Amino acid sequence: MSTGLMIGIDIGGTKTLMIVTNREGSILAQHKQPTIQARQPSAFFMALFEQVHHILSTIDCTIADIEGIGIGLPGAVNVATGVITHIPALPLDGVSLIKQIEPFYQGALYLDNDVNVAALGEHWQGAGIEKKHMIMLTVGTGIGGAVILNDTLFRGADYTAGEVSYFVVDHQPEQRSLEVVNSHEFGRFESHASGTGIGIYARQWLTSQQADATHPIVVHAGGDIQQVQAVDVLMLAQAGNSDAKEIMNVPIDYMAAGIANMISLLNPECVVIGGGVADSSYYIEQLSQRIQQFTPIHAQLVPAVLGNVAGALGAVYGVLNDPLMMNPHSR
Repeated sequence: MSTGLMIGIDIGGTKTLMIVTNREGSILAQHKQPTIQARQPSAFFMALFEQVHHILSTIDCTIADIEGIGIGLPGAVNVATGVITHIPALPLDGVSLIKQIEPFYQGALYLDNDVNVAALGEHWQGAGIEKKHMIMLTVGTGIGGAVILNDTLFRGADYTAGEVSYFVVDHQPEQRSLEVVNSHEFGRFESHASGTGIGIYARQWLTSQQADATHPIVVHAGGDIQQVQAVDVLMLAQAGNSDAKEIMNVPIDYMAAGIANMISLLNPECVVIGGGVADSSYYIEQLSQRIQQFTPIHAQLVPAVLGNVAGALGAVYGVLNDPLMMNPHSR
């Protein structure tokens, strides 16, 4: 008897969100907790499926009632083999996920990168509904990207398409007097335009201006210039603070250049911005204006709307629709 029940799991570097849905994506149960810290893959997945059994118990179901499980992970996943090829946040490099999961679950399984599943979620039920061509960017600690073309997730030759953090967007570099972070390690684009990059640049800028504990941005950060983060600058820029706006000029310029390149190359209908910066209307408005200065090709720039459930919903969508995952355990 078909139950139509699906599980979507979004595993992040620090938090894991798990949902149970029907085939339409309606959420029946939801559970969030810190990501499992286990050194061995077998221990990691044993603990993960203990969480699966727990969430199912809250709706009086068992694993036998589940028709498919989708999992997003913070790394590069070869969806044809189920092997993780690069995952710096967890001890799963080179691991065959299918083999690790098989002792706990043998049904339909979908495995992918966390930004890819977030893009699928927004495309299915969020800001990208009815958009055939869409780019998704998540801007937070780092920058992640995903590309949907003709309603299909584009993965690339090695399943790493969308790694926009390594874009080179050093337009007019002589005007950038403050070095941000090691761009070879983190990616030039990410080092300048991510939330982490904004925070580093803000602290350097404030120090160069000899700002003290009474400066509004520093006050917002609790009085310590070394505690200033992107959220402090964004909130003050939103409120009209001129220094915060000046600080934001640099990362917004970098981001606008990067997005303009993506739009010029792929001609998407929309670019969906997720992560913490998407909550700032000032950021989105400024970004939209500057993108228009870099490319005449139009694409709607919109904030993500699903919040932290985007990835888990996208994982459900993947297991429902991805032909590569229809019979994973036959491989």
